[in-house]
Parts: sequence; C-alpha cells; structure tokens
Amino acid sequence: MKNVTINSKEDQERRLQIKNIHQQMKNLAVQGTGISPWEAQILVGLIEEVYFSELNQSHLKPGQIKYHCVAAEEGAGKSLKECKMLPVVLTLFDQRDKGNFSQDNNKDRSVELRRRRLVRIAEEAKEQGGYLTQEDLAELLMCDIRTIRRDIKELKAIGILLPTRGQQKDIGPGVSHRAIAIRLWLEGKEPVAIAQHIKHSIEAVENYLQKFKRVAFLKSKHFNEFEIALTVGISIYATKTFSLLYEEFKDKAFFKQRLEEVHIVGAQYYHAQDEKKRMMSSNDSIRNERRLP
Repeated sequence: MKNVTINSKEDQERRLQIKNIHQQMKNLAVQGTGISPWEAQILVGLIEEVYFSELNQSHLKPGQIKYHCVAAEEGAGKSLKECKMLPVVLTLFDQRDKGNFSQDNNKDRSVELRRRRLVRIAEEAKEQGGYLTQEDLAELLMCDIRTIRRDIKELKAIGILLPTRGQQKDIGPGVSHRAIAIRLWLEGKEPVAIAQHIKHSIEAVENYLQKFKRVAFLKSKHFNEFEIALTVGISIYATKTFSLLYEEFKDKAFFKQRLEEVHIVGAQYYHAQDEKKRMMSSNDSIRNERRLP
C-alpha cells in the first residue's frame, strides 16, 4: 500500500507550484504597481488567503479550518439552496481564548470560552465576505442550535451583535467585540476592565488595542485604508472599523490623552516595518546582482 506523506513526490510538487505562483505574483505586483517587494509580499499573502483557499493552496495556521458559508452579497430572503457559497478560513482555536475568565467554575468557563470562539468565527467569516448561519455555528462549535441562540442573546445584552446571516442588515462596523473594546479604551477604560466587560482575555484585548494604535498612527500620516491594511496586516473590514473609530474620537478631549500612546506604538511599528522593507529590498538587490552575468 502506498503511503502519501508530507514528503511525498505529489506534495513536493504542490509546494513547488505554490512557490512559483507566489513569486510570479509578487514580481508582477512590483513591476506593475511600483510597490516595494515587502508590500508585494503582504499583498500576495492576502490574495492567496482569499482566492487559493478553495484549491487547498493556502497555508492554514494551527487551529484553523476551511469552511463554506453564504456570500454576504446574497439577500436575506433568498433560500440557502440558491445562494452563492464562499470558502472562508476560520480560527476555531486560539491561544488568546484561554485565561482571564470571569467565573471560577468549569461550567461557566466553558460557556465563556465557547462565546469567545463564537464571536471570532462569525466576524472572521464576515471579514472574508460571508455570513455564517446559526446552524453553521452550532455545527462548528458542536452544540445545539438553542445554545447558539442563547449565546447570541447574552452577547447582545452586553452590546455585541453577532454578524450572522439572519441579522446581517443590523450589523454595522461599530458593534463588533473589537470595536466595543476600542471604544471602551477611548472612553477611558483600561484593558483589564475591558476584558471583563466583553468576556475576553486580556491578551485578546491588548491585541485589538495594538492594531488600533497602528491604524490610528497611519491615519494621522494620511495613509489610505488599503495602504493601512497592507502595512498593519489586517483586513480591509477591520481597517474600516478602526478608521471609523479614529474619526469619531480624534477630536474628543480624552482621545488627546491616548495620543501619546498611539504615536509611541505606531511609530515603533512603522519604523520596524520600514526597516524590514529596506532589508528585503537590499536582499532582493543582492540576489539580482548575483544573477547578472
């Protein structure tokens, strides 16, 4: 019997194919748009994540799966059988899910953990242009649909509206758990209090804040949303969410107290990425020089 492993000839050929396509797209992006090799690398990564997922050519991180959900463009009144389905990558397990639980007993902790995952995968699907149904969520989290409905109701009570197909018209960029975390921070709350309010770990909240600070810094430098998404390494949807919050709060009194922190974090990240770009450009130049006769 033939054993096909990750070192099989077929798999090696597939990886080589991916590498060749990746390099070709990167070169075309640099030559066609004038962007740097570093920016092209990020752009190609985003393209692969969106368009190659159906062909099983994108790399899944630990804890991620591929799943098909209804495309966001499909109207709510359309039957599921007639809807266009879209492949998305969902993160079922994330190390940031663990810790900082609001309850001590295992039962309540398991409920809180499920809701953290519920919020994340629903928003990940939306960011990639799709909507999960309540049935999808029940299947992915291996629980009863009544449990999902109860979770959705409890999340709504603390201001988080879950972006599912059933209520897609009610979802705006300001009601995601990330947006609520940022809003609370801009209003004066600190990460521990924010984590307790949205029932998430401090690590997750700190991650949202770091990304917002980077976006806010680049907004102040007049980067557009596409440039920000490429530089920070987040989706256009997330960039728009953070940008709207920046515009809403930038002229308010308390935001000025946060500006110093925003500029410190943003400037450090920006200069670090700029250094990476210079190094990659330098390495590319050296490799090109070596190829010359």
